[in-house]
Amino acid sequence: MRRDVRFAAAVLAGGLIAAACAPAHPEPRFEPAGALATAVGETSPGPGRPTESPIGPGTERVAAGDGVRVEIEWPAGIDPHVAGALRTYAESYTAMWRAVTSGGRDRSYLQKVEESAVGDIATRLNAFRDRGRSARGVARLYALRIDSEVTIGDRMGVLVLGCVDESGIRMTDLAGQPIADQPGWTRPPLSTYLWAGSIGRDEHGVWRVRLFRLATYPAASAKRCVR
Repeated sequence: MRRDVRFAAAVLAGGLIAAACAPAHPEPRFEPAGALATAVGETSPGPGRPTESPIGPGTERVAAGDGVRVEIEWPAGIDPHVAGALRTYAESYTAMWRAVTSGGRDRSYLQKVEESAVGDIATRLNAFRDRGRSARGVARLYALRIDSEVTIGDRMGVLVLGCVDESGIRMTDLAGQPIADQPGWTRPPLSTYLWAGSIGRDEHGVWRVRLFRLATYPAASAKRCVR
């Protein structure tokens, strides 16, 4: 499966996600061994919106359909005001794998993303479905952090950054047997990459992903995700 590496240039240039985010700032720094999900200013839920339940540090293991598990490493220090954004970011990744392992029947990802981000998940899904493929194994999501506040249309949101390691995933046939010719993204260095999501509240106050982007090897941001 080929990944779009064009976002690497935006990250290295200090830009935010496409036209949805502003302003530009230095390239995000990653410390995967202990990055904090530090909140930015002006991220409170606002009148009438309850603060999300806090997320404690530790590893959460989530089933992502038949044969795939996602291990999410939650950092310490998550501000409850933006905990929902981080949760939505992680759940959208898990929902993407549920779509893959169900052959597209599980469409729960639609509850986590806005229309502008559906195509990003569909691209991953179609890379499997169009070739009659599925997946098995363990994916890891770690070094999660709130990078900055961003403008999403007429609303404010946050830019969430994290590291993904998919070296534990294997592409399989529909019977669950690993194929002989595994794609390059299942092996280092392409199996580890930086994944970014622009996330804001919709008109009902629910956190949703507006846009995904990623940076893959040899981007510096992807290299800092390696551990």
